[in-house]
Amino acid sequence: MASVHAHACWRRGFALCLTVMVLAICAHGQDYKPLIGKWNMTSESDGDPVKWTLLLKESDGKLTASLISDEGEQPAKDFSFAKGVVKFKTPYQGNYYDIELKQVGEQLDGTWSSDQDSGRTSGTKAQ
Repeated sequence: MASVHAHACWRRGFALCLTVMVLAICAHGQDYKPLIGKWNMTSESDGDPVKWTLLLKESDGKLTASLISDEGEQPAKDFSFAKGVVKFKTPYQGNYYDIELKQVGEQLDGTWSSDQDSGRTSGTKAQ
């Protein structure tokens, strides 16, 4: 009788752990939803602001990024999203710059960097 009770407890515990794991995976896959949309971004270095637009979309269940400029829309290079951090490379004046952003309240905040320089990047969601 005790082994039947122990087996039932083990099964309930296993079912509970499995449920928690499924919920954690589902929640993790959804954590980018507030980022989806068009963002008005500004990158700064030595007081020289550079304005640009970031478009974050969902495609095939994943977060994707495009950069919008006067020349049109192009996909972000080497884009990744993990642990709440967006990372990608963007071209500017013939060079590629690393961008790293995290949502802080209603803003995206982070940095840009290259081999020779770095600075702050931030943005707000377009209305």
